[in-house]
This record gives sequence, structure tokens and C-alpha cells, in this order.
Amino acid sequence: MYDRTVEQELHELQGVFPGLTRDDFYRLENGNICVKVKYVTTGSFACGTFHVLIEFPHNYPTAPPRAWITKPRIAAKTHHVYGTDEYGHTEICYLRPQKDWHFSFTAYDAALMIQTWIWAYCRWRKVGVWAWEEA
Repeated sequence: MYDRTVEQELHELQGVFPGLTRDDFYRLENGNICVKVKYVTTGSFACGTFHVLIEFPHNYPTAPPRAWITKPRIAAKTHHVYGTDEYGHTEICYLRPQKDWHFSFTAYDAALMIQTWIWAYCRWRKVGVWAWEEA
């Protein structure tokens, strides 16, 4: 992960996911490091628990982490997604990489942006309104 260690990113992510450990990180077939996390939605727009794989590309932190919703299946015609992989996991577009990402950001920042996408998705599912303008 470029010039950052897994331990540094673990420390950052523990601000959002206190129970996360070093053992939650692993290497993908493409060589990138990733971690699986769970977001539990609450409040009036709650729509369950989201399992998310956060993938740190080889050029992280210059490039932002990728985020894949592995559960639940994301509804068809959802806003701000890149598509699905061969397993049906949906890669979400939680930011505009050239405008909204800076190499000084950490996994903590990405986790909060992903959480905002999940909130917008749940709201859209409940009331039919997507809370973000299209980029």
C-alpha cells in the first residue's frame, strides 16, 4: 500500500470499526490488500447490514480505495455504481477520484465516504430520492 502500512490503515479504520484487527486484512489475487467491514444502518432510512470489501490499489494512497458491496445485492439501476464483478458484488462510486480524493486522506476518510453512499442508497430505496447530485 504505497508508503502506508496495514497497521497505519488498521489504526485509522478502528475509528469507524473498533473491533477490526490485523487479521481482517488479506491480499487479493491481483496483489492488492483489502479488508472486509460491516456497516449496520440505523434510523428512519435503515435498510440492513452492508458487507463491504475495501480494496487498496497498488498505487494507494495516490489512488483511492475501491469499495465493493458484497451483501446485500444492490438494486438494479442504482446511482453511483461502476458495475458488478463475476460474483455479483457491486463496486460503488463513493467519490469522484480526480476531485474528491487527496493522497493525504486515509482509510478512515474513505470509510466515512462509503458510509455516506450507503446512507444515500438506503434513503433512495425508502423514498425514491438519491441525495447526491450526479458528478
